[in-house]
Amino acid sequence: MIKENSGKVYRFKLDHNLGFGFAEVYDFTDFSMFDGRLVYVYNRHDTKEYTKYDFVEIRETGIAIGPIRLAKFPNTRGLYSWKLLFKTDNLLINDLPEAKELQGLHSLDNNWDNFKGKWYASKYDLKHLPNYVDNEKVRHLETRIINSPSGVVKNFTMKIILDKKERASDYYDLSDLGNKNMFVQMVNTYYPLAKTKSFLNQLPNIRK
Repeated sequence: MIKENSGKVYRFKLDHNLGFGFAEVYDFTDFSMFDGRLVYVYNRHDTKEYTKYDFVEIRETGIAIGPIRLAKFPNTRGLYSWKLLFKTDNLLINDLPEAKELQGLHSLDNNWDNFKGKWYASKYDLKHLPNYVDNEKVRHLETRIINSPSGVVKNFTMKIILDKKERASDYYDLSDLGNKNMFVQMVNTYYPLAKTKSFLNQLPNIRK
């Protein structure tokens, strides 16, 4: 881990003027240049902007999504920039976290529970084949899919909308492949199967 780049806490604007979210970034590019940039998003959701923030209050809300792999670290200037609030040495992680992998293509089925016995955790003995399991065993883990900072914003905004018992399809065009893929990935990771099936009904004329 590159500690000088890790433990940075940011505030970002949600899509559709829904307020603000908060995230903590980690740098493992010394271990992996491809997927060594990680971000956790907190459960904190503010509907308005404040001049001061308390790090402990943000941290105590817990993690909403993550660790999501980043294509690049967030910009602190310009369009879609994130505001750097704190740098903490009290880190959430010290090692590159585990992720879930699929033996096959995610795009073949929107309900990832249907990939029976094809999932495995990323940490396994490379001298042997991984232990393939059903999705429920690894549902809570993130994938190694690379996202942009704006993609993280969209991901968390979608979750906020669903948690408010509204429809993501009222805010995003889910026939757009990028929006659809992000929505499918999010609901298959952060919600139990029954809710996932219900949310997938928001997809327009696409196999559930």
